Amino acid sequence: MRCLADAYHADHRADTLLVLLPPAKASLEDMLAQGMVAAVRELGLPLDILLADVGYQQVMAGTVASTLQQEVILPARQQGYAAIWLAGISLGAFNALHYAAVHGEQLAGIKLLAPYPGTADILQEIRAAGGPEGWAADPDCSLQDERRWWHWLAKRGERAGCPLWLSLAAEDRFAAGQDMLATLLLPAQVRRTAGDHSWPVWRAQWQHWLLHGPLSGKPAATMEDR
Repeated sequence: MRCLADAYHADHRADTLLVLLPPAKASLEDMLAQGMVAAVRELGLPLDILLADVGYQQVMAGTVASTLQQEVILPARQQGYAAIWLAGISLGAFNALHYAAVHGEQLAGIKLLAPYPGTADILQEIRAAGGPEGWAADPDCSLQDERRWWHWLAKRGERAGCPLWLSLAAEDRFAAGQDMLATLLLPAQVRRTAGDHSWPVWRAQWQHWLLHGPLSGKPAATMEDR
């Protein structure tokens, strides 16, 4: 898997690694061109950054979690990072959830930007059961494909470990599924904005989270809109 690294210090490793996963049909260079790394550097946040090219190939093969574990997370652990964060846009957020459902204990947290919530048939299956929690309570519910991370989210409740932050926009074409996902997170960790499913919206969401989220170093209360 192809990766691009951007270090906070040229001569030594930071304590925290932020792994960025791209949206569908976007390259790692697109992530750079759209300012995802530059936004972190402009704020002076003491993070090393790794852009990891996980996409449709791994989704279709069912290897998202294993690929990230073997090629990104375990090597980062071996390098000595104290904390590892995942952040993804659209399909990248979908893939971050795939990883977390299997190896969430490896992560300090996840940032989800406009997540792709899954295929229409699976979302309808969850809705027909009365929502994610009712669906996950069925002992016969499948744990294949994205159902695995929906089940993990529905069952995790508010227990400690691998906290999630979600940004979603009112006119996003995946808004219905994203709204269902938002019901499984703490209100203070969900931010809703105007906009659609596009880079200008994602850049604004990213900037806000960097400024007010847990990596900013600010008190947790500032994470919410005022």
